[in-house]
Amino acid sequence: MGRRPSFQHGIKRGKVCEWPGGAVSPEDLADRVTYTGSPKHKSYPSPAGPPAWRDADTAKCDRYAREDWPRLREALRLAIRARCVGDFGGVFPRRAWVWINGVLHEARITNEAAGDYHGFPLNHPSQYPEPLERVEAAPRVEIPVL
Repeated sequence: MGRRPSFQHGIKRGKVCEWPGGAVSPEDLADRVTYTGSPKHKSYPSPAGPPAWRDADTAKCDRYAREDWPRLREALRLAIRARCVGDFGGVFPRRAWVWINGVLHEARITNEAAGDYHGFPLNHPSQYPEPLERVEAAPRVEIPVL
């Protein structure tokens, strides 16, 4: 299970939004997104790079095996297909939410032109997006933790 750091400020509460009219379908858009991650949320060397120790007070992700990183991308794609997303900044949603190993995670767009995201666990239900019933219905996945 993801660790829940005591650091709770700094994450603006999101809002699950309706899929905008005229946007690419969730299924097609999901196929286009990538997940690179961010060393800011890692305490270990990862495909995202070496850990960013200077950001020790940010939410830290669990440690996943390198071969399981494609499962993180698939979790993001499930969230988009389920339309559990925030507002759009161009073609892609700025945020998406998915439960990983029972912990709600938020993916945020890193590169709007390429559709690349990073993600992190939410520390506390006060940081969960609204409406809560949409969050409870977000996809749930299990990914082995090292």
